[in-house]
Amino acid sequence: MLFNHLAEKKGLAYTAFSKGLRLSKRNKGPVSIHTETYFKNKGIEVIPTSRMPIPVTKQDFDFYNRIIALDEKEHRDLMKQFFPDKETEIEYWNFADDYIEEPATVLPRLEEKVYSLIEQLKK
Repeated sequence: MLFNHLAEKKGLAYTAFSKGLRLSKRNKGPVSIHTETYFKNKGIEVIPTSRMPIPVTKQDFDFYNRIIALDEKEHRDLMKQFFPDKETEIEYWNFADDYIEEPATVLPRLEEKVYSLIEQLKK
């Protein structure tokens, strides 16, 4: 959401897509209410066509230029379990889900990381 907003604003030809390694029936919507509120307060609207989470597929690793897992602690083990031959080919960040770490702590750090990624891609 933030990445796509910034990429469009900066004229970058990149688009981010969100997928999951282990989908949960506990998902209450396409985006966490904490994330939606945080970005709405910053003037970034959640795209109304946001979809429910979809699973990562083996083909994704060949199709996408860059794959980032947001929580290394959780996602590295899932990569080893589901896609062991691709586990070392993706980038891992360290942002825990809202039931593990307070969104008020995580979201500003994640925002900074996304801004940093955008700056990196501008070069």
